Amino acid sequence: MPTRAPLRAYACGLPARRGNRPAARCGPGPRRGSLGGVETTGAPPASPPASPPASPPGSAAGPRRRVPARTRLDFWFDGVLLVAYTLAYSLGFTGIAIHEWLGIGIGLALLLHLTLHWDWVVRTSRRLLRRGGRDRLIWLVNLALLLAMTLCVVSGVLISQVALAQIGLTAPGGPFWSSLHSLTAHITLGLVPVHVALRWRWIVSVARRLLAWRPR
Repeated sequence: MPTRAPLRAYACGLPARRGNRPAARCGPGPRRGSLGGVETTGAPPASPPASPPASPPGSAAGPRRRVPARTRLDFWFDGVLLVAYTLAYSLGFTGIAIHEWLGIGIGLALLLHLTLHWDWVVRTSRRLLRRGGRDRLIWLVNLALLLAMTLCVVSGVLISQVALAQIGLTAPGGPFWSSLHSLTAHITLGLVPVHVALRWRWIVSVARRLLAWRPR
């Protein structure tokens, strides 16, 4: 009966002689052993399946950063407030009745906004009073804008011709309140573009995140 060496040699396509070791071998033969009572061979272990390539950060399948709820609220609130103020300032377009009701709505929105962010206002004010630079400039512009819009709304209510009469109230009126309303309206109109310019980076950043983020 022939030995295993010639059989392996013929299997590799090489000549072999009976009783001699072949000149070349296909590779190391299987080695048998035991591991924990299970018979194993010397075959190399199978490679794990390759993981799929990671999606690039900007792709649709990549993870998206979730925009915090407070940031979304501030972004949309400021946007709606800007649109409402633009319409309220266009008295010739809206008419006196819509103008006055928009002004009252803006006043209520400002009060609600200030109430929800009062802790942030106090904390930020204390911190910025000890600092300077651009952050203090933003804080001063926001404060001036808040005061101007508040005085504009209050003076507008005091010279109301339609809105208060529709709910059974009478406005005191007077030239002082009319002049104050006109002055604060023009100051607000000048401060709004400055406010937008100072917060432009934040506006663009939040807008991009809102356009890229989709709720699950």
